[in-house]
Amino acid sequence: MKMITLKKIKTLKPRVQLRKCAGQAYLASKGETFESEYILGLKDIALSLDFVSDKEYFEKAFLELAAGNLKRGEDIYYKSLAILGEEVADWDIIDSDNKLDNSIRKVMPRYLLLDRIRSPYNIGAIFRSAESFGIKHIYLYECGDVNSPRAIRTSRGAIDVVEHSIINSLDEVKGPFFALELGGKDIKEFSFPAEGTCILGSEESGVSPECLELAKSSLGKVEIPLHGAKGSINVSVAAGILMYSWDQFPFPLS
Repeated sequence: MKMITLKKIKTLKPRVQLRKCAGQAYLASKGETFESEYILGLKDIALSLDFVSDKEYFEKAFLELAAGNLKRGEDIYYKSLAILGEEVADWDIIDSDNKLDNSIRKVMPRYLLLDRIRSPYNIGAIFRSAESFGIKHIYLYECGDVNSPRAIRTSRGAIDVVEHSIINSLDEVKGPFFALELGGKDIKEFSFPAEGTCILGSEESGVSPECLELAKSSLGKVEIPLHGAKGSINVSVAAGILMYSWDQFPFPLS
């Protein structure tokens, strides 16, 4: 795992500084090897933050962690979350540099076209689900930066594994096509293709007119029926439901 340098932590906003210090302490409690000088550096950063009131607790806990009492790293982590009023997040405690073993993936001839999805979080989350469901390739059309730190972190290594390309023309995309969009056929009744591309649009404006035309001229639209007052769900959540339904579709035996 790549250690977050003390210099890097100091450039972050104060609340994020504490969270990063706590996350590194947690990793130390789980056996990640850090030099005692590094642990003491984390201590100094935490103690320098004005909103950290129980400085005596943190000083003692970090000193004990540096001396080898690994349990104190976990204590520091949960104490910090209590101060911040935040909850556990997996990116605090999972190595974002983990490399997935691509050799064990079962890949199907299924593709996703991300249509103007800007959020790095949503892009990363879609990649993470796509890796799990064996998506072969993801096309990014006028999307946010797939290589942004947040997209990479959220994908949990999937961006390095799932083939993808940034495209300038829809002519580069492999058909047939269908779009996940309101007004489509109920996902429980939709006939998924054994091979094809699903178009996913942004939460703000949905699938763009040009991509909708692509779908209409091919397999059409599919919709996830909802029953709440909100009437919408996050695009990465919708993508996960779509990929699961596609994976479970009873294709005829060849």
